[in-house]
Amino acid sequence: MERLAKRFPLSAALVHRDFRLYWGGNAFAVSGQQMAMMIQMWLIFDLTGSALQLGLLGLARAIPGVALNLVGGVFADKVDQRKLLLICTLAMATIYSTLATVTLSGGLEVWHVLTAVFCSGAFEAFQQPSRQAIFPNLIDRKDMMSAVGLNSTIHPGTRIFAPIIAGVLIDHVGIGHDGAASALYLVSSLYLVFSVALLRIHLPPIKRAQSGNGLQSLVFGMRYVANNRIFTLLILTSFSNAIFGMAHMTLFPVFTEKLMGESTGFYLGLLTSAGGIGGLTGAFVAGSLGGIRRRGWLLVGGACSFGGSLVLFAISPLFWMLVGLEWLASASNQMFSVTSQSTLHGLVPDEYRGRVMGLWGMTHTVAQPLGGLQMGAMASAVGASTALVISASAAIAFAVLGIGCDGRVRNLGSHEVIATSQRDATPAPDVAEG
Repeated sequence: MERLAKRFPLSAALVHRDFRLYWGGNAFAVSGQQMAMMIQMWLIFDLTGSALQLGLLGLARAIPGVALNLVGGVFADKVDQRKLLLICTLAMATIYSTLATVTLSGGLEVWHVLTAVFCSGAFEAFQQPSRQAIFPNLIDRKDMMSAVGLNSTIHPGTRIFAPIIAGVLIDHVGIGHDGAASALYLVSSLYLVFSVALLRIHLPPIKRAQSGNGLQSLVFGMRYVANNRIFTLLILTSFSNAIFGMAHMTLFPVFTEKLMGESTGFYLGLLTSAGGIGGLTGAFVAGSLGGIRRRGWLLVGGACSFGGSLVLFAISPLFWMLVGLEWLASASNQMFSVTSQSTLHGLVPDEYRGRVMGLWGMTHTVAQPLGGLQMGAMASAVGASTALVISASAAIAFAVLGIGCDGRVRNLGSHEVIATSQRDATPAPDVAEG
């Protein structure tokens, strides 16, 4: 393993046993998550044929995220992250096996799917900050860039094959919704694999926020981010990309049916997989360029290229152009995301990591689902293409006027900027050893 790390620096963090267990188990769980999102999207569209109903999926996922994501960040800073992750993972497995059973029974209704999305969103709000906070304590800090890079390959990497597998099961297993049920059982089993990996991980003693008033800890975390302009801009730009850009995935069934005449599991899986390949490409590119002096330009360029690709996606007349543009959009967004996360992990102390990354995680648990709701509603009113052009243009404008106009972000990567960030973000005194 050490020889592999020398030849491929991105794999350096894999020399640590506990990180290998975490990374491998997390890859299985995220594969299940990718499959579940596509299955739920297909079920809703098959049951209703409505873009607005697809948007309601986003609302069901966002409501628990709004209420619980920051609370999950506080928990991640106060309790044993491994145990918290284990509880949440077992709960997710139970939710999806239950939905699979209802689907297989033939009595599936829209509210069943929305309830499952709501419940999984609640547990995701707790486990996401812990996923982000636990892995830096499973490695030597010299391998941080490797660990961040490897973690950043999981979501796009699993998007390459997981949706295709789900699509094949949907199209070719049994009749009606039988294929979707079998795919949901598979999702449940993948979460159980992560549970087994977590049981074998040894988490060393780490600094934690002092026990006591959870609301006060939450306020300290919010204040910590608010006092650092770079953190604030990176997190807000991530929210903008999710609301106005990443939410375009909600409309995959609409674009597919428009250009191909039908929205099959295979076509949806192909689009999603193209995004996975693009994201993986972006992660490798960002990882290899992360040492450049002005890596802040990766943030600006990635965010602007992401929005521009989606404008072209919206007006594309051919399905295969959609596939190529989805690859480019995902690659661009991942370049922004990897560079941002590496910056945050490099500057945030352990005792604040859960709360800061809890805010970052709201990109997926709150911002993207809410974006899906607005995208679905707008598509119902003005059409999918017009809705995406408007949203993607808003994402570009936010990137240009936000991180693009801030010199400290553009110069990110220089020692002067890092030192300034650390001075501006002095932690509040709520730290304890544990």
